[in-house]
Amino acid sequence: MRPNSLVPVLTSLVGCTDIIIDNEDPIPAVIFNVYGAETPTNTDSYESIQKPQVDLLWVIDNSCSMTDEQTGLATNFPVLMAFFLGSDLDYHIGVVSTDMDNPDQSGKLIEAGGLRWITPETPNPEETFAAMSQLGIGGSSSEQGVLAAYAAFELQSEWNKGFFRDDAAVHVITVSDEADNSPSVPVSLDEFAAYLNGLRADPERVEVHSIVGPPEPEFPCDGVEYPGLAYLQLTDQVGGIFSSLCANDWIGALEMIGLDSAGQKREYFLSERPVEDTLQVTVEEGGDVAEFDRFDDVTLLGDYSYDETRNSVTFLSFVPGPGAVVHIDYDVLAEVERQN
Repeated sequence: MRPNSLVPVLTSLVGCTDIIIDNEDPIPAVIFNVYGAETPTNTDSYESIQKPQVDLLWVIDNSCSMTDEQTGLATNFPVLMAFFLGSDLDYHIGVVSTDMDNPDQSGKLIEAGGLRWITPETPNPEETFAAMSQLGIGGSSSEQGVLAAYAAFELQSEWNKGFFRDDAAVHVITVSDEADNSPSVPVSLDEFAAYLNGLRADPERVEVHSIVGPPEPEFPCDGVEYPGLAYLQLTDQVGGIFSSLCANDWIGALEMIGLDSAGQKREYFLSERPVEDTLQVTVEEGGDVAEFDRFDDVTLLGDYSYDETRNSVTFLSFVPGPGAVVHIDYDVLAEVERQN
């Protein structure tokens, strides 16, 4: 899935070479695909559109090892709220725990001060979120964040009624220092990913973010019990942001999620595998076109980086504003190169 809030507006451009040999018996023109791929050159274009409505569901681990993480999240939550306050966004922000053993939780939105979710009309949103998110550490030791998220949508529809809106973008954010222990019934991980990808007519409007333990080699690290592999798999299948708990960078994580959920993007996923040296990135904004350079590890200069694992381009400091169009041109990696 491609980044939320970005609408692909241009597909592929076909490039080929005509070869004609001039002799007594002319050979008809031959179409020769230099790269061995169906579309040797490609342009991915994305228009940055601010979402009018967005529903953010936080899934927070409340097991015995989560004191520091809950505190860090609540303390730094204003970083995320800065993208919402004073904007035109119509947002809902709610919290569920990873505890599926306690019938008072089990996918039910956590209530604080008589509120089950935060809106633009909530008087003190940071304080309300702190009350919702600092759940304590008495929850089940069998964390089931995937199932809790599904339950919030489908199994607690009466308690959570009104939180999810048909026209709103949806962001699910999991915070956990443990592995997910959700069973495959009533929904498997793959089934939940398919459910989320089909939740909106435009799948770009649904994202899953994970602030969890990373896989090796970064794991193990202090304060993280297990890698959050299931959460990371869900993020990969649906699309979203991964932030490692090992980095202990709440400000960075919340800034990225705030940008993303508010409709402002730094990371853009490509539709094809590129020949990296051919990447060209331009942005149309306010009638102007600006060119951006790839970051150079030697000179430490440049505007964006390319991540082969995620097949994405990420601006290092620039953030395209609403209405900006990002164009990424590149040669498509040949089929033989993909297999090697």
